[in-house]
Formats: sequence, C-alpha cells, structure tokens
Amino acid sequence: MDDLLKLVSGLVKIPSVNPPHGEGLRDCANFIREYFSNHGYSAEVVEFDKGWPNIIVNNGKKSDKSIMLNGHYDVVPTGDLKSWSHDPFSALILEDKIYGRGSSDMKSGLAVQMKVFVELADKLDYNLVFTAVPDEESGGFHGAKHLAEKYKPNLVLVSEPSGSEWINIGEKGLLQVKLKSKGKVAHGSLPSLGDNAIMKIVRDLVNLEKIRDVKIPIPSELKEAISARASSEVEKDYVSISFNPGVIKGGVKVNVVPDYAEAEVDMRIPPGIKNSEALSLVKKLVSESEVEPIDLSEPNYTNPENHYVKKLEETISKTLGIRPKNYIITGATDGRYFRNKGIPAIVYGPGELGVAHTYNEFVSFKEVINAYKVIREYLLSI
Repeated sequence: MDDLLKLVSGLVKIPSVNPPHGEGLRDCANFIREYFSNHGYSAEVVEFDKGWPNIIVNNGKKSDKSIMLNGHYDVVPTGDLKSWSHDPFSALILEDKIYGRGSSDMKSGLAVQMKVFVELADKLDYNLVFTAVPDEESGGFHGAKHLAEKYKPNLVLVSEPSGSEWINIGEKGLLQVKLKSKGKVAHGSLPSLGDNAIMKIVRDLVNLEKIRDVKIPIPSELKEAISARASSEVEKDYVSISFNPGVIKGGVKVNVVPDYAEAEVDMRIPPGIKNSEALSLVKKLVSESEVEPIDLSEPNYTNPENHYVKKLEETISKTLGIRPKNYIITGATDGRYFRNKGIPAIVYGPGELGVAHTYNEFVSFKEVINAYKVIREYLLSI
C-alpha cells in the first residue's frame, strides 16, 4: 500500500485552499491529470465556469450501466497556523497517520478512487467515470452541480470521509436566510423618537428559534439511519430543524438608534419536510423583518433498501468482517446534486470522525487501506 499512501501525501502537500480559488486548485488539478496520464489514461480538464477546473476520466466502455466516482480536491483554509503542531501542508507521517489539511476531508478518499480507477478501469465491463471537483467546500456550484446536469449514471459513489465502517446515505437540507429589518434613526439619548432595527432583529430571532420545536414526520425507512450517530446531546439537531444565527450586523455608533440591521441564520431541515414548507414556517415566525433566502437545498437520501446500498453493506461485511451501519449527516455534500436529479448517491470513504476542518487534521493508514479494499471489491462485484 506504499504507493497509495504516497499518493495521499502528494495530494495533501498541494495547498488547494478554497477560498480563495487560486493557483493551488490548478496545481492540484494538474497533479491529478498527470497521475492518470502516467497510468495510461487521458484525463479531461473541464472548466464549466472559468477558473474552476474539473477532472473527468472515462474508461470508455459501452454499457447500459455507468458508475461515477466523485470527490473534491479543494480544502478549507488552515486557520491560525500557530494552532497547528506542524506545517498543515507537510503531509507529516507520524506512526500510522498522515497529518495535514485535507488528509481526511477528502484527499485520502480521492487518492483511493484514483488508485482503484487505474487498477480496475480496463477490467470492468461497465462504464466507469472518475470525477474530481474544485469547490465542494464552497457549495459545489462550479463542479458537482454541472456534473449532475451532464451525467446520468446508475450510481454516484462519493468518497467523502464517512468512516470505513459506515455508509452515509443522506443529509439534511440547507435553509440559510438573511433577516433584514428597517427602523428609524434618532439620538441614542432619546430612543423613544426612533425605531430600533436591532431590537426588531432580536425579537424575530427569539421567535424564529421556535422552529426547532416543529415536529417533522421522518420517513419510516430512515428512522434507524437518522439516529445512528445522534447522541443524546445532539439528537434534536438530527430530527428537527436546527437553528443557528451565525452573523448579525447593525448600527453605526453606540449613541445612535440604528435604522438598519440584519442577521444571517443557518437552519438544516431533516427528510420529511420540503424546503418550501420550511421557508413558509420561517416567514410565519418572522414579523418585523424581511426574509431573504441565501442558500437552499432539499433534504435528500438514497433509500437504504436500494440495491447499491445493500451491495455495499455486503461488501463491507465480507471485506472488513463487520456489520456496517447507514446514517444521515446534518451537513451537506455534493451527493445532494445527484440525489436531487433522481440519481442514487452513496457517500463512503476513509476518514476520522470529528477531525475534518480541524487543526492537526489526520487520516490513519488503517482507514485508507480499509476503504481501498472495500471500494475495489465493490466495483468488481456490482
């Protein structure tokens, strides 16, 4: 497995940080393209939108069945470098772990897909497509969103860090809104002459938090998956609409009654309610501010009884000797673009739970090797 671990390290060493989308993304795209070229495959670099390179490789098999491997090569910013115990792009190896930004999310998964593709592409009797996108960390608008419009595979396997003993079959929807309130300016010593826009925002936020108490009818087939990783501490975040005011702005000076204020609120909605329904609830709970949607996506999942999910369960059991569990995440992946087009998408890849986007991010050799063995066997058996 030395060549696989070296490939993970090589990818981690490239600072493909997003934002900003600069030379790091192009450098990483070229690294991936050259890897396939060195193994006899011609990788196409496609910019659906200028400055955002996507890599697409196809084994060229003519078949009614098509499987897409998908991953992202962009990584989130490093944050405070002093909080790292080593250079975040050194791909430092200590004992049985590779450290660095993107090691878990998700350059290890990308490396697994790349190696499996070059090993199996000619051996498979169906069409296999590998895709690497540049912007999952900023919404997927320049990569996966276009791929979901262009391709209609039978399955998309996304190797985000699920953990090698888990299968991510779905995710909550995204409902991010901006509240904007207008008031009347006045001197701070005479607030009765004004209309405080900040207080309007505050009252609306307090009222909007009640959205967490709305009972959502979770689909019966998902009840086990949606609670699989929900500890008692966070259980409500999984089964209800979560509520987090992340940004609030308003006022110009302490002694001036503010005539404008705004707040940005992040809410995640579970399967069982549509985005339009949740947005209607927001508008009913907010009475003193204008509601402006920022980013919306529907809750989405692949049915746990789907043939490809059951086959992956079987493969993990056979390969690793454990019984895997399906689960749903509270965040979002590029898998949503494909599911929303009616294409089954499964998220399965190496990674350590809780270390993505953190300081001293790492991935273990065991996770990388386990995921490699499972995905290789899976593609041979489906």
